[in-house]
Amino acid sequence: MRDFRDQLLVWAESAGTDCKSIPQLIDSFCRFLNTCGFSIRRCNLATQTVHPLMANSRHVWFDRGCDPGPINPDVVVARHRHDLGEAMIDEVFFNEASDTNPQYLASPFHVVEQEGELHAPIAPAGEAQRFPVFDDLAELGCTDYYGKLLNSFAGMRQKLGLSTDRAGGFGAEGFTELREAVQLMTLLLNAIVEQNTKETLARVYVGQDPGRRVCDGMIHPGQVVSIEAAIWFSDLRDFTATSEGLEPEALIERLNVYFEAVAAAIYEAGGEILKYIGDAVLAVFPVGDGRDRAMACRAAIVALRDVEQRLTELNRRMAGRGEPEYSHGVGLHVGTTSYGNIGGRERLDFTVIGRSVNIASRIEGQCRPVGASALCSAEFAALADVPSHSLGAFDLKGVAGQVDLHAIEPD
Repeated sequence: MRDFRDQLLVWAESAGTDCKSIPQLIDSFCRFLNTCGFSIRRCNLATQTVHPLMANSRHVWFDRGCDPGPINPDVVVARHRHDLGEAMIDEVFFNEASDTNPQYLASPFHVVEQEGELHAPIAPAGEAQRFPVFDDLAELGCTDYYGKLLNSFAGMRQKLGLSTDRAGGFGAEGFTELREAVQLMTLLLNAIVEQNTKETLARVYVGQDPGRRVCDGMIHPGQVVSIEAAIWFSDLRDFTATSEGLEPEALIERLNVYFEAVAAAIYEAGGEILKYIGDAVLAVFPVGDGRDRAMACRAAIVALRDVEQRLTELNRRMAGRGEPEYSHGVGLHVGTTSYGNIGGRERLDFTVIGRSVNIASRIEGQCRPVGASALCSAEFAALADVPSHSLGAFDLKGVAGQVDLHAIEPD
């Protein structure tokens, strides 16, 4: 026992601590166990997640490549395979319906969730099994199973299941050692889960690049970063009038339907939303990583055309239900924008500032007066090489000098 504990501590403070992701940790942990003779054939880790689209994740490690088996597609958000040398991990992200999925309710993890722990033998292939998944494990040659409800720092549910193909199973001494190993591994897992949660929350609420900067320590008042980008500002028209009489839930749902259409188009074109401002969207298509100013502007046009199609389809459904259609204005510009921390010591906001942002916002403000759905600056029009016609020079509120505006022709 002492020798195993020493080896476990050496692994934890070296290879284990070096792991920065769940797949890396599970692979390293299982490989360590196998060097100690546990002969782990399959390891399953289920973790509750904090994400607007996902409720749980599952990482299944196999000591060699194989077919991980089918999953009910109604509960799957995304699925990926990680090849790690001869080993592999089947990574699956589930929606909220996964907790009531019959496949889960018939699994060892459902018992583990209720009882906290499960140690059960796996009968030879072809014999009756306690759980359906044991049939698959028996086909892999597995003889024993251990499942544990893990202790989480943040109170999120985490479960681990380990299956061995060792003759005679884990054995009494091996089972004791395995429990100790799982307890220590849980500490490393919690650190990764906490980091993932922090990064997810920052990315969801602040944005991809700003979120990364916040997580990297850009949290002091006055810290600012400037980027060159095509700038998008869109505003949903008549939202205040349309929302009159709607219940709060219906109001939020209508707003989110619009935001989802716009956000999907922006992200698919390589842009990033920096801010939702009431019923408006502020986004950028950054210059860099092989994309120059012209390419950034053309990416914004790709998003614009995509949004036009999405809103057209959405409005067909709205008309069919007798509900108000969606209409918005879009202002596009190109230039330097800055974002960083503003606010007081106890409450900061990572927000966007700068003349270029103000111009994009004021350009959008001219859409309704001139009867256009999308306007851009002359600089943007020249770089994007998009069909448009000049409307002349305009005085924009809060902007020194006049700005030449172009109306972008509908697709």
